[in-house]
Amino acid sequence: MPADRGPAPAALAGRRTWLLGLFGLWLAVVAWLLWARRDAIANGQLPDTDDNLRLLQVRDWLAGQGWFDLRQYRLDPPAGADIHWSRLVDLPLAAIIRPLAPWIGQGTAEILAAVIVPLIALAVAMAFAGALGRRAIAPDAGWWAPLVLICAGPLTGMLAPLRIDHHGWQIVALLAMLVGLAARNRRSGGMIAGIAIAASLAIGVEMLPFLALGAALSVAAWIFDPAERDRVQALAVSLALGLIVASLLFVAPAQRFGFACDALTAAWTLPILLGCGGLALATHFAPASPRARAVALIAVGAIAGLPFMFGASAVCLIDPYRAVDPEARRLWLTLVAEAKPLTRQSAEVALGTLVVPVTGLVGAIAMLAKRRDRIWLIFVILGIASIALAVQQTRAGVAAQALALPGAAALGWMLRRRIVTIPSMPLRVFGTLGLFMLITGLGPRLIIAALVSQPESEAKAARKKSTAACMAPAALRGLDAVPAGTMLATTDATPALILHSHHRGVAGPYHRNGRAIADVMKAWAGSNALARPILRRHGVTLVALCGESVEGGIYTQRSRAGLYARLERGDVPTWLTPVPLAGTPWRVWRIHP
Repeated sequence: MPADRGPAPAALAGRRTWLLGLFGLWLAVVAWLLWARRDAIANGQLPDTDDNLRLLQVRDWLAGQGWFDLRQYRLDPPAGADIHWSRLVDLPLAAIIRPLAPWIGQGTAEILAAVIVPLIALAVAMAFAGALGRRAIAPDAGWWAPLVLICAGPLTGMLAPLRIDHHGWQIVALLAMLVGLAARNRRSGGMIAGIAIAASLAIGVEMLPFLALGAALSVAAWIFDPAERDRVQALAVSLALGLIVASLLFVAPAQRFGFACDALTAAWTLPILLGCGGLALATHFAPASPRARAVALIAVGAIAGLPFMFGASAVCLIDPYRAVDPEARRLWLTLVAEAKPLTRQSAEVALGTLVVPVTGLVGAIAMLAKRRDRIWLIFVILGIASIALAVQQTRAGVAAQALALPGAAALGWMLRRRIVTIPSMPLRVFGTLGLFMLITGLGPRLIIAALVSQPESEAKAARKKSTAACMAPAALRGLDAVPAGTMLATTDATPALILHSHHRGVAGPYHRNGRAIADVMKAWAGSNALARPILRRHGVTLVALCGESVEGGIYTQRSRAGLYARLERGDVPTWLTPVPLAGTPWRVWRIHP
């Protein structure tokens, strides 16, 4: 007995040292990120449309809007815009804003929350990434995955200060699932994985393909390894309970039994709960032979698939965007950059996105060849699937990078073990530095940029500068000199506009409000005869224009005689009257009754 307990203190000390080192690395990254974003933090300028609307949603909730009422009433009033997000992500922001606002002011509390919350998510993500390395590779491999994470630009960008949208927390949940699948204690690992999947789905269903594949692969491992029964059973039970709790706490009663494809509704909960129930029964009776277990799992899959074969859930597999207005699809959705395949992006973006996933896949294949372990087969399949999905849709690239962390860490660990055997110290030092540049993707991305990147033209740089000036909170607050009204602005500018000013807007880039999006785009690119009825229908009283945005360029290309193109060149229709403004680059016109 004493011999069994002997290694524990050393292992505990090693874990404590690793955690302290990881905390120091996180502090260094925090300092770097705060310095890099110091101007945006000082100005209170959030980086993305979703970040702006998220903060507005939290502000409205703290001001008294209902817990289950997620409509944004300052978009397309009076009915408001239907937003499919979750209050789960609002909670940490509100937990900071609510107690601090009376002491330091609402605005300062909001920015402080927008800085702190993503950095907390970054710390948790780094901890999960490091734990993956220590559990799936070796106790001394806990550094590589966090290093890759902080150097993977798109991935770190989701966890940087001011990025308060839900994608950062979804990355955290995805890594938590991997930790559960790799855990040595099967029962607790299954519980972690199930809770992580439920939490991710409570936030949003964007990660569902990766979550479903990870869970399915873990379940399939039970066929060949009866000891995996405990993991599968714990995953099924915790996932089912987690989904039930999430539905009760974060889904409006009227929507729980609906079949919307973009949120946690019966379209997804019904088949998942059927599958979890079937798995709980199958693992309870625990068939003895691999063939019997395979038959049981096939039966469970058939039961879980019934809503997709004969129910309303089928539409979500065939066309997840079925609810998007057809005109919005044609005019807007096909132009969304993150929804395009990587083959339609620039070579620099496409190759830069795939560097870490490909590195991770190579490392996972190498570890699978070395150890023949269940978890590395799972990582290989997840890596292949995530790369394929990223090629089809750019937005999947961030998840592909997260799923690549174990494989990239393994490759770094294996190559580093060879480098340390080199007798020459200079070669070891430069070899380690080169390895770091390779595994983190920094080296390949620098080479790609040097080979394929095009220098930014003066005109493009000027457009970016003018757009940044327009989106500055001070510039948007300058619009408060105009009495509050409903403004027609570009869809990308509208979320920041309604956050930082007292005005209302027509539409932001949120797919459930496709009709309003299509109307905005048709009004900007349309003639007087087309634009005026649209603006009247939405109660628009003001038209606002600023800078040379990408979205504005689309309207100008569509019609040189459209409203946007005319205002841009100073050809103001007779039904618009300029509103004098000082201290802001925005130009505003009032619509004649």
